[in-house]
Amino acid sequence: MNSLRRTETEGNRVADSKNASKESALTGPYDEQDFDQANDLVKARQRFRRRPQRPADLLAQLMARKGYSQTESANELELIWRKIVGAQWQSKTKVGSIRAGVLEIVVSHSGVNQQLEFRKKKILAELQTQLPQNNFKDLRFRVGKIN
Repeated sequence: MNSLRRTETEGNRVADSKNASKESALTGPYDEQDFDQANDLVKARQRFRRRPQRPADLLAQLMARKGYSQTESANELELIWRKIVGAQWQSKTKVGSIRAGVLEIVVSHSGVNQQLEFRKKKILAELQTQLPQNNFKDLRFRVGKIN
């Protein structure tokens, strides 16, 4: 019986030494590269779920897609333009497009074009104070058809 106990304890010691060597291998020094690889594996396995969008965001996307926001800002620009140029030029001018900070104004004939060119700096300064978010750099007058 004593011999049986000795072999059991010796077997336990051998098993304990094997477990200890495994534990020391697991708790041994790791390189930074090992942590980077483990982190990459975890990131590769992550699945991201889309969160539900807020109604305000959906509405803004819909308005941008349909062009409602541009129409609204164009109407605002048209109203401010008419206020700046006054009743004399309202029927003879129309706001055109904005490209690279240059606002294009369509005028009915060359006489209106020349008169507005004389007032260009004053009109531009007034537009910049009324609509600072548009950041107008220049005005360009073009003779065209006014509806």
